[in-house]
Amino acid sequence: MVAGLIDSGGVKRGGADVVVIAIGDELLNGAVVDSNSAVIGAALRSAGYRVAQAFTLPDNSVHIAAVLRHLAGDSAVVIVSGGLGPTRDDVTARAVAAAFHLPLTLNETALAQIEDFFRRRGRDMPPGNEKQALIPHKGKVMDNPVGSAPGFIVDRHHTLFFFLPGVPEEMAAMLQRHVLPLVRQRLPAADVLCERSYQLLGIAEAQLERTLAADEAFADLEVSFRLQVPLVIVKLHAVSGDSSHLDRAERRLYQLFGAAVVARGDTSLVHSVAQLLRGADHTLAVAESCTGGLIAKLLTDVPGSSTFFCAGAVSYANEAKQYMLGVRAEVLEQHGAVSAECAHAMALGMRRNAGSDFALAVTGIAGPDGGSDAKPCGTVFIALAQASGVEVRRHHFSGSRERVRLSSAYTALNWLRVTLLQRAGQAEC
Repeated sequence: MVAGLIDSGGVKRGGADVVVIAIGDELLNGAVVDSNSAVIGAALRSAGYRVAQAFTLPDNSVHIAAVLRHLAGDSAVVIVSGGLGPTRDDVTARAVAAAFHLPLTLNETALAQIEDFFRRRGRDMPPGNEKQALIPHKGKVMDNPVGSAPGFIVDRHHTLFFFLPGVPEEMAAMLQRHVLPLVRQRLPAADVLCERSYQLLGIAEAQLERTLAADEAFADLEVSFRLQVPLVIVKLHAVSGDSSHLDRAERRLYQLFGAAVVARGDTSLVHSVAQLLRGADHTLAVAESCTGGLIAKLLTDVPGSSTFFCAGAVSYANEAKQYMLGVRAEVLEQHGAVSAECAHAMALGMRRNAGSDFALAVTGIAGPDGGSDAKPCGTVFIALAQASGVEVRRHHFSGSRERVRLSSAYTALNWLRVTLLQRAGQAEC
């Protein structure tokens, strides 16, 4: 922990805002997505703070210095990620020195940390890495538990500046280890925050917003929405810290949308399916055409999936549907590969071949080509086979090829989830 930085009297001057800055040309030209600002914002939100502004800046020391000078005294906390590496384009430390007229000095603590990082890995420190130990005068060094670049802290005009590496794993570790504890000491949390999140499938974002805005159960809450194709993430915030409002809203959410609420909190639809299969000692196999193995991929991403997942077949061509799954040629000739009859035969054959308790089958037209008036792009047939028989449902999904495939896979898994809940005598939640 970095000591000696906190004024026990709190913030005497300056603002009460928290500002986040991400540095890197690659963030601005689209080569890399800025995940750091999202992680920092979420961590601050969970701790009861709100991010007032967020900046993305190029690897340009003049631009960086200008923004830092502007924020000094106007914000309580500024958290910066990026630009602490050993290469020429890593200019953050130089920009801080220029902004606040501080000389850059070789910090022995930082240098020892860098040398120790390479020593523990049985390597000599490469030439040039000592650049990472150049810290603005009076800057306090933060150790990096997972990487070579130390971070540092500068306190100017009653604004506490944190400078973290841009590597996401390193940034996240240092955020939890150093930044959040010091922010809590420096700046009282604005809100006592209670928050819950839910994942909904098959409900449009606009429809969700209209429905919840008109329902009194959500009147005392902050409600936010985020699209994560094919899901909509709904977050409910009780700023008062009273969880009873959230309890009432949660019950109402399930009343309004039922099985469309596919997951809650940190869990996911796929993990819920895995847990239900494991809990009932059931097994599953999948036969996929238009989803191209996506369902099998989602399931096998779950650690220990071999306990419930038997097999998967990507039967894209008609011939593959015949020899892999036993779909009869007459079915394909009379009804086509994208049909209820074909989906039925695929699920039946997959369950028989794998010897599983359940089998899912998906066949459809993901687009953008191949549709017709009778079966437009986005037409998908999903079948679920179990001991009691086979059921087929027809769906029409809109959007890009990727979106159709994702919607198909998630819809199939959610059907299985609801079926398993019903068999177990549980509510749809």
